[in-house]
Amino acid sequence: MTVVTVVCFPVPTEGQELPLKVELPPSAPGPCGAEALLSALERTPTAEEEREAEALLSEANQAAILGEDERARNLLREAAELDPTSSEIAYRLGRLLEAGGSEDSALLEYCRYLLLDPEGSDVDDVEARVEAIAGPDEDEVPAIARVAFQQGLTAFDEQRFEAAVLHFSRALVELPGWADAYYNRGVAQIGDGRVGAGVADLERYLELDPEAADRARVEARILELAPTPVAQYSPGTALVTGLLFPGMGHFYSGRPGMGMLVLAGAGAGIGAALLYSEVEVRCRVPPVDGECPAGQVDERIETRPLLVPGLATAGVITVVGAIHAFRGARSGQGALALRPDGGIELALDRLSGPNWRSALEFVPRGIAGDSGVRAGLRVRF
Repeated sequence: MTVVTVVCFPVPTEGQELPLKVELPPSAPGPCGAEALLSALERTPTAEEEREAEALLSEANQAAILGEDERARNLLREAAELDPTSSEIAYRLGRLLEAGGSEDSALLEYCRYLLLDPEGSDVDDVEARVEAIAGPDEDEVPAIARVAFQQGLTAFDEQRFEAAVLHFSRALVELPGWADAYYNRGVAQIGDGRVGAGVADLERYLELDPEAADRARVEARILELAPTPVAQYSPGTALVTGLLFPGMGHFYSGRPGMGMLVLAGAGAGIGAALLYSEVEVRCRVPPVDGECPAGQVDERIETRPLLVPGLATAGVITVVGAIHAFRGARSGQGALALRPDGGIELALDRLSGPNWRSALEFVPRGIAGDSGVRAGLRVRF
């Protein structure tokens, strides 16, 4: 009879526990306002329209080279109507409009370029031209950030959580200290299944807005999603005891299974170092049936070829185990996994921060030879 046990863990339900923040500051007036930008981007071109716009762009470039600026502007206006999502068309049209004295229209195209391609090669030039035309942006929330924020709200309502995260991230590029954008990106990331990143954004929201009216609700949601607290142990004690005796740091910090693993690994290294030996017998007369006759032994030489490697392996396992016990006592995290090749893998992700991944692997190895089989242990970092 086979019994199968299934353990279920709660999964966040698309981030609906916390509602998005939808209120925006008043939009700045003028052609670079949010409403003008949104209206310019409200339509997605078809593939045929994109090809036609590309052809018009090429023709406009040729006209500009020939000095036919008015014709080039008309061609680019037509291209922009066909494909309002092309940053190259927006930039070229903005330059020609500015050269022709239509600064307000040029400003709209420059703002559209910045929204479409915030990391484009011409961003520095465009930002300088925008400031020269409109002056420094004194509005609390720049128009580009406001539009990206609105696009994030729309994507979230359509349950396109990944797209929503990208739009809110773009808003934060324009305004890094926008608390509501962090909040909304956190909710969207939770909806997309990236709980850890979402919790980090919610925590950042509370840091930027410590007096937030919904602070209690956000903190409750963070607590609900955060890992269950573990018993607290002294990291220093775990390190010292782990160095004094292999595995003792893990026994102290409440992880006897890991302690047994470290103890067994270090013990195997010490055992191999001390118990394995090779004996060479020098006989005064030729051996008989592979044995030296009694009384004819001239010298017996006993060596321990695994002494240094075995003790070194035991030392490495002891030190790494002590460090792992130290980190585990401080963070309460560690991972132990069996490998398909019979080895054991100890995750060390926490040793150097969340962006560094490595593991300590204990993999059994056997070497067959004429004199028998040697068993060994490979340790890899």
